[in-house]
Amino acid sequence: MATQTDTAAGPAHLAIVGCGFTGTSALLQLVDRCPVQRITVFEASGDFGPGFPYRRDDSPAYLLNNTTDTLCLLPHNRQAFIAWLRGQGEAVEPKGHLPRRRYGDFLADAVAAVATLAAAKGITLERIPAEVTALDEPAEADGGGVRLHWAGGTLRADAVLLATGRCPGRDPIGPPPAGSGALLVADPVRDRTLDALPPDATVHVLGASLSAYDVVNRLFAPGTGCRFERGADGALQFIPGPNRRRVLLCSRSGRLKHLQSRQPMALQRRHFTRPALQALAADGALTLAALRRLVDAEARAHGVALDWPALLQPHAGCADAAAVNARAAALLDAAIADCVQGRNFLVDLGGDLQTLLWDLFAQRLLPPDEERRYRQSVESAVLGWTAPCPLPTAERLRALMRAGALQVRHGVHGVQWSDADAGWRIACAFGDEVARVLVNTTGALDRRVDSPAQPPLVRNLAAQGLLQAYRCGGAVADGAAVDLATGRATGSRHVYLAGMWLWGPGFFTSSAFMMARAVQTVLAGLYPGQVQPPATPAT
Repeated sequence: MATQTDTAAGPAHLAIVGCGFTGTSALLQLVDRCPVQRITVFEASGDFGPGFPYRRDDSPAYLLNNTTDTLCLLPHNRQAFIAWLRGQGEAVEPKGHLPRRRYGDFLADAVAAVATLAAAKGITLERIPAEVTALDEPAEADGGGVRLHWAGGTLRADAVLLATGRCPGRDPIGPPPAGSGALLVADPVRDRTLDALPPDATVHVLGASLSAYDVVNRLFAPGTGCRFERGADGALQFIPGPNRRRVLLCSRSGRLKHLQSRQPMALQRRHFTRPALQALAADGALTLAALRRLVDAEARAHGVALDWPALLQPHAGCADAAAVNARAAALLDAAIADCVQGRNFLVDLGGDLQTLLWDLFAQRLLPPDEERRYRQSVESAVLGWTAPCPLPTAERLRALMRAGALQVRHGVHGVQWSDADAGWRIACAFGDEVARVLVNTTGALDRRVDSPAQPPLVRNLAAQGLLQAYRCGGAVADGAAVDLATGRATGSRHVYLAGMWLWGPGFFTSSAFMMARAVQTVLAGLYPGQVQPPATPAT
């Protein structure tokens, strides 16, 4: 049986697997711009639009990391979310951070609106609430295209876009022994146990990422008996009420996230530019050290002095845990001031560089050894500025620190169960912590294509060679091998990728704009002349 014909104008029938943010953006861009006749969208949860991070039943304490005025579905319209909110009659703070589930409402509404638009344009749109478990590419003589399989049936299409967003989690710690009374929360997003913790619980959180901040927000949410109020100095204050919980953020570096800017700096880049990167790459001189020199040059040009040792090892010289907490609080004070006073240089530079950094990795300008060193030793620090924290969250963290309800532990170098303590011993820089309630937010997602923990579809594709592991300098790395200029998966003819599998070969970003741009890249290759490739800034 032949497909609906993959013509010179592009695929007549496109399938999308996964309908969270990326799948919704693809759906809208397809209906809005492409000469497609039929679209079939699969979403395993049955809730088309919100996806995993924006689920509408999630805790309201989980805030959007990006500001309201930057969340989009189309790359050329970064005001889509804020315009929708205003259309709902809501008063909106453009640089504010709403609960993530509110963005899920927007995405669900967008899918419904796109369905209406598709009907008006004569495009057949099918929404199938099922998990695709297998996919193959028939020979061209047998009709070509792709064949998708799920528990309810089989479908032929001309091409498929895999927009699945979340990879399976890793749990390197494992559950506590039965009867110990200890608690491990390995997946705090899905686990409702956090909401039932006693009001005097001491909670150790592994990691100091945005996910760790979500946990803190949840443990001190309005429904837990506490509240936050502005003091006479304008700073937020923590009023515990019956909530006497104590949280310890435990991580290797002890670095806290920097903040999304309320008053972004007006940057005019002259040093960290596309021509500069291309010239360095042509000379074989593009290294991490060279990139840092470019950042330093930009900083000097904007009147900023960067103290790299202090930035990368913020607790160097601290004599004890109390000194670490004092240092962390002072750094958080400074980060909040930078955010609101227009001095947030590295965060603003990271935002300004996001398309250039994506292209740096997409074009493989960085030598393999340098890229591998970046992944292993530098990326987590860079994410402190390129995936920053919402201001409201930072203000709550500062209030909790001042009240002694939140502390920081750094130098974590081991977590081991102790029968004698009936808990986990966390080896930190200034002695061990004993955790009876342990929440792991270290971002341990399994992004290896060849992992047996992957869902059936990924294992099926990998077995056929239609989804291959990304290799950095010959070594297997996280992410999938993909032609980032087109989005086509290496080894396939009609399988295209967007979403989490691009983190590995590509530069990680939590930006809705960048994921919408990745979708645009795929569609520009599938529908040449109908969809223009993303614009490439000169600098």
